[in-house]
Amino acid sequence: MQETQPELELAQAAAAGDEAAWRQIYDLSSDRLFSFLCYQVGDREEALDLLQETFLKAHRSLRSYRGEAPLSAWLRKIALHLAMDWKRSVLKKLKRRVALDEVNAKVEPDIDHVRFESEYTQLSRALEKLSPNQRAVLLMHDWETWSFAEISGALGCKESTVRVHHARAREKMKVALSGELSRIETDGLEGQKV
Repeated sequence: MQETQPELELAQAAAAGDEAAWRQIYDLSSDRLFSFLCYQVGDREEALDLLQETFLKAHRSLRSYRGEAPLSAWLRKIALHLAMDWKRSVLKKLKRRVALDEVNAKVEPDIDHVRFESEYTQLSRALEKLSPNQRAVLLMHDWETWSFAEISGALGCKESTVRVHHARAREKMKVALSGELSRIETDGLEGQKV
């Protein structure tokens, strides 16, 4: 685990009103938090709003940071909770909507049969199929290279739970991505010479 004493001192200085310390915290963590939030909510504008909310909430509660986990993990936990709250509110709004009659319903384009999708689009679609916890664990472990113990501390759950989320996320990604690849490789090739 990373050394947290300098981070604790930095957080204490920022909590005491040191603007340079707060700027340093922001500069060290904002890019990674923004990327994390983009993957969590799937929308850059919403991710920017949530990033701002994350830092506002962190600034208000900076005195509660005890240095038991890296500052980045503490900030990530705040961001994850805000992203999950945002998703819940979006789902509530969707449930409240009045059902549209089929004639007036907007027809979505059939993107399932579009060929040559970018790898990013395939990855995004596969990530969307994961639960928020599975997505967070997968990104933190495989993309950010956090240990299971660090993720456990950031998410506030047991390390065994983190390992289960990770294993399930990898399995879902494998299935989702293999489905995408097989569809692209075989779609429209029946009866054609290869």
